[in-house]
Amino acid sequence: MSRVVLLITLLFTLITDLQMSVAENGQTVQKELRAVKTDQTPVIDGVLNDVCWQDAPQASGFTDQRTEKPAKNQSMGRLVYTDKAIYVGLHLYDDMPDKIVARQTKDQTRIRGEDWVSFSLDPFHTHQFSDRNFFIVNPIGTKYAHLATGRAEKSEWIGLWKAAAQIVEDGWIVEMEIPWQMLDYPDTTKPVRMGINIDREQQRTGERSWWCNLGVNEFRENDGHWIDVLPPPRKRELKFLPYLIGGIREAEADEREYTARAGADIRYEVTPQLRLIGTANPDFDNVEQAVEGIDFSYGERYVPDRRPFFSEGGNLYQFRNFFHSRRVEDMDAGLKAFGKIGKNTSVGTLSTYHGNNQNVIFRASQSLTATSNISAAFLSHHHRDTKANNVGYLSGNIRHGKFSVSSHFGQTWEGESEGRAGAATFLYEGSLLQAAVSGLFFDPDFVNRLGYHPFTGYHGASMRVRIDNEWRDGIFRRANIFFYGHASNTAEGELFRRTFTIATYLLTHSDIALGADWRGGRFEEFTDSLFSVNLGLRASDRFNNVNVGYTGGEQAGERIHRVSGNLNLRTHGFTVGLTSQIQWHFERRYQQILTLTYDFSPALSLGSRLIWQAEGINIYFALRRSGYAGTDFFIILGDPNASEFKQRLVAKVIRAF
Repeated sequence: MSRVVLLITLLFTLITDLQMSVAENGQTVQKELRAVKTDQTPVIDGVLNDVCWQDAPQASGFTDQRTEKPAKNQSMGRLVYTDKAIYVGLHLYDDMPDKIVARQTKDQTRIRGEDWVSFSLDPFHTHQFSDRNFFIVNPIGTKYAHLATGRAEKSEWIGLWKAAAQIVEDGWIVEMEIPWQMLDYPDTTKPVRMGINIDREQQRTGERSWWCNLGVNEFRENDGHWIDVLPPPRKRELKFLPYLIGGIREAEADEREYTARAGADIRYEVTPQLRLIGTANPDFDNVEQAVEGIDFSYGERYVPDRRPFFSEGGNLYQFRNFFHSRRVEDMDAGLKAFGKIGKNTSVGTLSTYHGNNQNVIFRASQSLTATSNISAAFLSHHHRDTKANNVGYLSGNIRHGKFSVSSHFGQTWEGESEGRAGAATFLYEGSLLQAAVSGLFFDPDFVNRLGYHPFTGYHGASMRVRIDNEWRDGIFRRANIFFYGHASNTAEGELFRRTFTIATYLLTHSDIALGADWRGGRFEEFTDSLFSVNLGLRASDRFNNVNVGYTGGEQAGERIHRVSGNLNLRTHGFTVGLTSQIQWHFERRYQQILTLTYDFSPALSLGSRLIWQAEGINIYFALRRSGYAGTDFFIILGDPNASEFKQRLVAKVIRAF
């Protein structure tokens, strides 16, 4: 064991020295753009010939985040504003414009595996991710916005902004119009300084370039500055989103049952920075949830929640798995408020009500510096059949350069029982090496009924090391190797886990991905040893790709074999996805998920999902018009979240006011 520690220490020292040498020659220079107010707004058409662009301040000198050298293909940004909107003009130069990649056509779908450019804005100039807005556009004008604290996907709620793009002979051009009304920003009568940046992904080479280089770890204190900008007074808005459902389903004794249902969401801005969201009789039944996998796990598997009410303000409510919104299964009404009560102070409250249970969450976060913050939270769960469960939570982190320390502590109360949990982590984040050492503990009596904690009643330590590099030319595009070790004992001092993982991943410039890993060690009385290998073709193309994998070895005292695969195809408006997994362990299990979508337009589509597994076969169909301004509607045959097909037809209409 001492030899392993010595080897890792030497490796850490060598690469740290290399990192310091690279940093001496790197470009980490903060830049500024002066704010220019114009009365001649541009036409958003992807052509930079408007008068306002001629004298606009220019953002130039982009840097490759990995090599820290000037980007091979440079970019030029321009920025002006009015009392109504911010205008961004971008010229993305490319010496091979015929190889620019643009695939995504649906707005508000995260753009990846293709060329894109992003404009980011930090109105409060805190350098915290929770205060950061970014607006992403690809070369065919498809757009994606992430607003500070998180917003819903409905266009009228996230805000109506414009973008246009076109490919030209020396690259591609983008114009954006971002209304002030969709942003949270300081209420001021004097000019202020805001954080801004522009970054770009070139799919062909893998080059990620920044106007102000944040590096591969995206240290946000290195953002550029937009100086002397005077934002307009912000109007508080009240928005109403009602829905109406009518349906028919087969009941018992072959009888038909007709249903009708209505509900609504409401959004009100208490202050220009504090938002109130309410929901009454929310429709969760028709939200397509993520599917739990079948791979063997000693503990509960984590399954994300896709219900829109819980994604609102997600940056404030998701913290260290202390709140997992899928724990809230039944809900008749909900209310949440989130936003800022000061430049560096953010708050979020959430409450849900049902006849059987009520839940309350409160969290406050304070930015101390650009690289440090603290937060506190309180969670309360009441169910008529159990004792009240309350949880207190504290956390903090601080970073200096590439080194950071973070910790969190939780205390639970349920009746006479009390339990504690906590962890502390020391982290180094270099451009080639990331390494962390953590210590953690969970008391046996730690009970958080709103959180995700697969195991309690243990204490121990873990260590992880990741080495990652990229190449702009040659055969290989990216490679990394990852080590992870965990050692813990139960509260009684008996062995709980002694596990170790080593994994590697390789991606070529021809878009072939190869991954392999070994996981082994002890879990209580079991000795495990698992080897996995995966091969992916067209790995970065989310619409046309194939991936196959195999896992074999011994787990929980039994031989295990698992074969898995993914296939995605898109042609002539059709998108098909197939995920298949077969596992031989204690018993043979299988799961096949087939999705099929036909796009009549970016907003209107016909979709279907079939899930075939040992528990049964379920399929549903949906004709949907969603994600864009105007009336949304859904016509659904079947139940998207049932284990078997249900004879059920539902029509749903949503309209924002």
